[in-house]
Amino acid sequence: MRHRISLLVVVAFLGASCGGTDAALSPTQPSPSASPLSVGVSTTSPIAVAERVRNPFCPSVAPFNVPLVVVVQPPGGVSVVVTAIRVQFVDTSGAAATQVTLPAPVPTTQFGTALDVARSGQAFPVSIGIGCGTGHMGNLRILVETRDAQGRTGMGQATVRVR
Repeated sequence: MRHRISLLVVVAFLGASCGGTDAALSPTQPSPSASPLSVGVSTTSPIAVAERVRNPFCPSVAPFNVPLVVVVQPPGGVSVVVTAIRVQFVDTSGAAATQVTLPAPVPTTQFGTALDVARSGQAFPVSIGIGCGTGHMGNLRILVETRDAQGRTGMGQATVRVR
């Protein structure tokens, strides 16, 4: 009888501890109710110039490079990390190049701390190869994805005219 009661107590305990469908959130996962961040994205100039490349060889070396600086402005002093920058070029005739995902940039800081930079605007110099299957004048769409310390994701975009 005593073994039967002990067995019932153990079964009841295990049943109670395994019950429920709410999984606990770890500190690194975003909360289900977290709203996405709206991140400001711009460039240092609204117009970029396509520079001809010596000895192009499509698709590995595009005939033109478009150097520009992408500026990411987090909302209201929130620290964010840029997780991806995606770009897509569409020329003046409507021909679109394949969307390209650039490696996640690592912010560097000359003065202050990286945390100060993460809370203020971050500038990332990039160079985009264009002209394989497209012209060299058109629009470059830049999409930036971010994540803050609470795991909330953010997104912002900008468009630059290329001439």
